[in-house]
Amino acid sequence: MLTEMQRRFADYLVYNQGRTTFTDAALAAGYSPKRARIEGSELMDNPKVIKYLRYKTNEVNRSYTVTKNNYVLRQQKLSKKLEEAGKEEKCLGFENLIGKATGQFIETHLHGNLSDLSKSEKLDEIKRLKALQSERIEGISSKKLIENNSDK
Repeated sequence: MLTEMQRRFADYLVYNQGRTTFTDAALAAGYSPKRARIEGSELMDNPKVIKYLRYKTNEVNRSYTVTKNNYVLRQQKLSKKLEEAGKEEKCLGFENLIGKATGQFIETHLHGNLSDLSKSEKLDEIKRLKALQSERIEGISSKKLIENNSDK
């Protein structure tokens, strides 16, 4: 079991990864300024502190892992902050990202080179691309409906 000061030392190191020293962490934990450098060094030799440091680092890193849920939650928080600040018009970008991440919006890009084709060939190609787009949209919509109904 760690003392309160040892825990604070380790927590400070974890939350300031790469931006602090053992001395600074010892000072932040409440150790004496005269002994902070020595205490920081000694704490890093303490197996209990090292074990807690490893545990806490893994816990923090896991919470920052980008998952679909974390991503959507973050976009929702940012959108809500803008809305609360009275900037509803700026929420659209976040709402769009939320929709894409949750599968509400599908973006389709169709590419084709029409410049070397005759007018009738261009019209045929446009019809083909429109049909392809319709098939994709209908296929996705049907698939989503089936998935949504099976979840219930």
